[in-house]
Amino acid sequence: MPLLTSLLFWLFISSWGAIIPIIYFPVFITKNSKLADHGAKVWAVVGLWMLKKLCRIDHKIIGLEKIPKEPCIIACKHQSMWETIVMHLILERPVYVFKKELLKIPFYGWYLQIMSGIKIDRNGGVGALKDLIKQTKKYLEAGQSIVIFPQGTRVPVGASTDQYPYQSGIAALYLSCGAKIVPAKLNSGIFWEKNKILKKSGTITLEFLDPIEAGLSKAEFMAKLEEKMEQTPTC
Repeated sequence: MPLLTSLLFWLFISSWGAIIPIIYFPVFITKNSKLADHGAKVWAVVGLWMLKKLCRIDHKIIGLEKIPKEPCIIACKHQSMWETIVMHLILERPVYVFKKELLKIPFYGWYLQIMSGIKIDRNGGVGALKDLIKQTKKYLEAGQSIVIFPQGTRVPVGASTDQYPYQSGIAALYLSCGAKIVPAKLNSGIFWEKNKILKKSGTITLEFLDPIEAGLSKAEFMAKLEEKMEQTPTC
């Protein structure tokens, strides 16, 4: 049964990602990112509801009070697709940092082009880093918070930071944008493993930690971020 329900959910979430652009087709005419973001929120709400109903995966969130009132940067652990969904329920029009290759996916990628989002070329070097900073500042000034996965990819549960090191992009944002960085830990990979259809029932926990104070050097900041994300007891 778990395999069957997991397969049904995979079919649903794949189809739902293609249906939303059809329902919200006016965004392709108007190029209205606010409307596109609304569609993303609808996609997220229904997607997580189906995840609970089909796979019996629920979630709880700890530390919402740690998120500043002003726009900030959420530095979130990345273990599964789940965290690319849930922030739409927590933040008002969140801006995810994502790899530009996603834009090539039919329907979904076309829709992403219009949604709020920061597209990066992971092989773009210094130019890509400058563009990341520029786009982040633009969205922060517009009152939107940023969600970035500081290790740059989904990390299997138990993997070391030697295998998946923290990337320099998050330090560049810390030093250049003046926004608070809020670390966020989770355990989604226990229930929704990377590159696997089969899911395990249970409750995913997402925990927001205290923002990292301003004024640290790059090395101090990266050490503090890794300490919070890796050495704080797992939620």
